[in-house]
Amino acid sequence: MRFLQKYNLALVLFLALLLNGSLSLSLHSVMQLSANFLMPVGMMLIALFDDTNKNELWLALGAGIISDIYFYGIVGVYTICLPGICWLLQKMARYLPEVFLVRIIVTLVGAILLNGCSWLILNLMGLISVPFADLIKTMIPTIIWSLVFAIISYPLWANLTRKYPFMVKLDNY
Repeated sequence: MRFLQKYNLALVLFLALLLNGSLSLSLHSVMQLSANFLMPVGMMLIALFDDTNKNELWLALGAGIISDIYFYGIVGVYTICLPGICWLLQKMARYLPEVFLVRIIVTLVGAILLNGCSWLILNLMGLISVPFADLIKTMIPTIIWSLVFAIISYPLWANLTRKYPFMVKLDNY
């Protein structure tokens, strides 16, 4: 079972995706939670914690594909946006202080970018026709839910990223 340690991040991201789907289904009518926030927030925090691991961009691509199929039924939005945002966050992480508040703020900005990119791609493809004003209205719930998920899951992603980096052989440590 030791060989599975390098896949711990991928397994926990998949569980986060399933948990987010369950929360979306059960809380949609009460709290307007209808978007995918938990897994992308986790992926962005992973990118901020481990900015030198290039394998995590592949993890973001795989997570994006699975998330697209799970939530939209098509491959495209998260497949393109999530690896791009994670790459950008890995580049930015080298210049940002390693402080909880900074990482939370950067994650919130990443969630806003992800929401905006999703809106733009889905509008350009003709799958939705949501006005820009409605996108702006949805930014407040996006920020609130992303903040809640980032604060709650921050210790989990920090611990997993430090102990079990993705696709890194741990025998040498």
